[in-house]
Amino acid sequence: MTNRGFAGKILFIDLTHRTTETIPLDMALAETFGGGLGLSIKLAYDRLKPSCQALSPDNPLVIGAGPFVGTNLPASSRVYGVTTFPGSGTIGWCGGGGGTFGCLLKNAGYDHVVIEGRSEAPVFVKIIDDDVEICEASWLWGTGVEEACEMLWSRFGRPAGVISIGQAGEHQVSFAMAYIDRFSTLGRGGFGAVMGSKNLKAILVKGTHGIRVADRKAYKALSQDLFQKIRTYPYLKEWQELGLLKSFPAMPLELYHALKVRRMACVSCPIGDKDLVKVSGEGFQASLRCTSSAVNLCTPLMYGFQDYREAIKCIATLDEYGLDMFEFFGSMAFAKALQDQGIMPVGAHGEEIDPGSLSSMEAWAHKISYREGLGQILADGLRGIIQHFGEEAQKYAPYTVKGMLPYVGPRGPMAWRLLGTMELGQVMDPRGPHVGASGSPTYFAKRDLALFPQHLRRMGISEEAIQRILPGLGTPAQALQVGRLLRYSHRWFTILGSLGICARAQINRFYNARLCAALYEAVTGIKTDLDALGLRADRAWTLLRMANVRAGITRNDDAAPEKWFEEPAFQEYVTERPLHYTAVERMIDDYYDEQGWDLHTGIPTTERLQELGLFEKS
Repeated sequence: MTNRGFAGKILFIDLTHRTTETIPLDMALAETFGGGLGLSIKLAYDRLKPSCQALSPDNPLVIGAGPFVGTNLPASSRVYGVTTFPGSGTIGWCGGGGGTFGCLLKNAGYDHVVIEGRSEAPVFVKIIDDDVEICEASWLWGTGVEEACEMLWSRFGRPAGVISIGQAGEHQVSFAMAYIDRFSTLGRGGFGAVMGSKNLKAILVKGTHGIRVADRKAYKALSQDLFQKIRTYPYLKEWQELGLLKSFPAMPLELYHALKVRRMACVSCPIGDKDLVKVSGEGFQASLRCTSSAVNLCTPLMYGFQDYREAIKCIATLDEYGLDMFEFFGSMAFAKALQDQGIMPVGAHGEEIDPGSLSSMEAWAHKISYREGLGQILADGLRGIIQHFGEEAQKYAPYTVKGMLPYVGPRGPMAWRLLGTMELGQVMDPRGPHVGASGSPTYFAKRDLALFPQHLRRMGISEEAIQRILPGLGTPAQALQVGRLLRYSHRWFTILGSLGICARAQINRFYNARLCAALYEAVTGIKTDLDALGLRADRAWTLLRMANVRAGITRNDDAAPEKWFEEPAFQEYVTERPLHYTAVERMIDDYYDEQGWDLHTGIPTTERLQELGLFEKS
């Protein structure tokens, strides 16, 4: 019997011994963890050694796509990876818009790929239906992200999904990312460096088998209602025309329209959040640039760039090397401060840093990607810079969480002062800072608390939990318990990730937890209600916590940076009064309490593990 929704196989690849093995998907295990992100966490947990270092051959890369991926459900192309990240030193997830990769992986017959070991020479993995091959990649090594994709497409044709790294990944830069189909980022925190440590340049996949659903009648009715809801959304056209600029007006709209060639989207997405732009003008050779969002193109303007064309060219350069733009600019600003203070040398060849100069930033992107000169130090990120230059450098460092830059904050590149679930989530998520807002109504907005219950019910939160999250609602004493809300935001995110639905606000607004449960049952044939869906997500998220506990992570690692509480400080969401460190500590207490984790250690209690079916007797 074909496994409805699931492709039905897991592919294991051992790069050290150049072997591949395909095993049937354990459907009981898939049901237990939901699939996608949830099952990727379980597969990683089972294969991770407690003392495993991020760049060790023993560190597995687990890539998975949920049961909705390969169907025509809106924005159901999400791909997730789980590994130990060099940027944070923790075990975490990374997600990317799947482009064509997730769909074609499922069509090739695989739900997950587990990659272990290290090849002696550069390789790429080619998956074409049942034909899996570890291929020599010297001809690809040394190329940038887009160049590698184009070379693979030229040789193997399209459609083909590609995950590739650039030169930064090859040289194991701690903030090197991988990219899906050249435009979708995968792996803030160093997923690209882990690929590079294995001498793995790329993964290419083509598939022709297709995905079927269990209950076609129910699926058709549910999906038709969902598409109708999207079609009648009053702001649909604006989202389709503007993408994330609808929420983040990072550039004048007339400028965006002048630059835009066309919008781009992952398979099955009816809105799209990616762009193809054209840059031209005096001193610039006309060129096309793909980006995961036009908002990203403006990042250099936050650091002193004056010309938007130079900003776009700079981001294109960082993307080609495979560098996380936020970690790059955070490291550059920090290094500049250290040079100004005489702590970091200018260098033998006049290696001055100017974060507002295109030529300077492109030169440093090269040095970091190839670990040349002082680039060898900067390639290890903010944590590496501090370790190298010592305590004297610490006072000039930007605030960091788990060794990485939390780019949302009062003095972050994305300036925002109200502390909601995204901001606290930068501390509490095991992978460290990221942008997974998970549908929380606090996301870059100040909303009346009276509007919160409808959002929370959409996320599948019970009435009892809503009362704990919003005590005193409608009275002068009303409050928002951010830590308790974050617990359910993480569950909602895990639900979406396990199914394969994009978590970005412009699309997940059309889904709700009950609809997800009904669709899961229609697609897979697995009996599912709201409680069962939530239980699977809680089980996966708690297992991710246990993986980190086993690796030595404690409550001390869930610490907000002290610089968050210096002026300008974060503000309390409701009152907008400056927050103190003790208030955030209470939020962490609330998060642990709502999760059923010990308040002092952050370790899930035995009772909670028993509830989730995760308790193992020694």
